[in-house]
Amino acid sequence: MTTAPSSTRRYTSTETVRRPMTTAPSSGRHSTTSAGVVSRPPSRPQSLSYRQLLQQRLQKYQWTASFHVEMTGPVRNPLWSGSFWLGGTKIGQSSWHTTKDAAKEDAAKQALDWLNTYGYH
Repeated sequence: MTTAPSSTRRYTSTETVRRPMTTAPSSGRHSTTSAGVVSRPPSRPQSLSYRQLLQQRLQKYQWTASFHVEMTGPVRNPLWSGSFWLGGTKIGQSSWHTTKDAAKEDAAKQALDWLNTYGYH
């Protein structure tokens, strides 16, 4: 098995990489021990997406929402719009986005705003 040069390796937050003793440590972002082990700093916890926050809120009230997506434009360059429905009420509608995920996030944000407006915190 051949190994890739160290400059092209991809690191995860739990992986440590041994460097040759002749290599100077990188900029101040990594710490180097006397054995030449370079470890990455602890990563920040990722914040929850609007869809995850909406899912938590729906579980809190034991509601089930549905998501509808609409695509327009050519297949090679589609635009996406999404909406969240709570029963027969549309509680979130996104604008047009170039990715389906962005449309879902926008619709979930609008739905959370709607729930906050009507006191469902």
